[in-house]
Amino acid sequence: MKKIIKIFLIIILFSIIFYSRTIEPDRLVIKQQTIYVPNWNKKLDGLKIALISDIHAYYGKISQEKLDVIINKTNEQSPDLIFILGDLDTLYLKKSLQYQEKAGNSLQKLKAQDGVIAILGNHDYEPEGIIKNIYKNAGIPLLENNHKYINHNGQQLRITGLKDLWHCKTSADTIKNLLGNSNIPTIVLSHNPDVFPNIPQNVSLTVSGHTHGGEVYLPVIGAPMVPSDYHQRFRKGYIIENNKHLFVTSGIGTLSGFRFLNPPEIVILEIYSQTPQTKTTDTKPLKGFHKNYIPLYVKIKKQLKH
Repeated sequence: MKKIIKIFLIIILFSIIFYSRTIEPDRLVIKQQTIYVPNWNKKLDGLKIALISDIHAYYGKISQEKLDVIINKTNEQSPDLIFILGDLDTLYLKKSLQYQEKAGNSLQKLKAQDGVIAILGNHDYEPEGIIKNIYKNAGIPLLENNHKYINHNGQQLRITGLKDLWHCKTSADTIKNLLGNSNIPTIVLSHNPDVFPNIPQNVSLTVSGHTHGGEVYLPVIGAPMVPSDYHQRFRKGYIIENNKHLFVTSGIGTLSGFRFLNPPEIVILEIYSQTPQTKTTDTKPLKGFHKNYIPLYVKIKKQLKH
């Protein structure tokens, strides 16, 4: 009997490994969510934004065909705005001008009524210029600690894009000075969600990627490896703290080669102004591993590099 149980458990384990290596990383789901944010103009209610992050082009499951699928699935949602939240990734793009041209041609096909806007992730800076040129050739504006103002339904909306926290070490003072006390509804694009504690109260919404949702999620235990100094806190999803609003997408690519209970996603957010009935001051903290080995690994890697 013990032998049968052992064999059964081994089969389950190998099935999980097979699924998380070959099937789930190749899935692509559309995650739709309606959110109610503060400091919002009611005349902007119903604004629909698509979040694409962490594509890691031409790595793992992200072939040219898959990149085109990502573009087509996003366009099918008819968003008002599309945000690319970093990590198109130079790893393979730097090896081929043909890859760079193809990636730009694909991204050029993204369509949204109010435009497509991008920021850089930590995998986008070196070699310098490659990702910037791809976005330039695709006609996609790139925000680096600056703003773009959108006119939607005759109303003004400010989009602020931050430089990557890890690569550029964007300080709390820089963020504060950049965002100020403007009363214009503001959405902040930050590749890394770890900036969130420093985002001022007047911002309506912050959107991020970077974490990949931990890639592998284990029920109750959580994700053992999340590239964040805050561990599970900003791992994935809709997070509200002190009535400040953050949405973290788990993105599309995978660096470990595995995804489990955390499929690649394109996020579609429909945004409305907060009312007394829809106000949520805080969401429940994400639970799981309190020890997280990614920040330690990154710090050691940086020290060895220097």
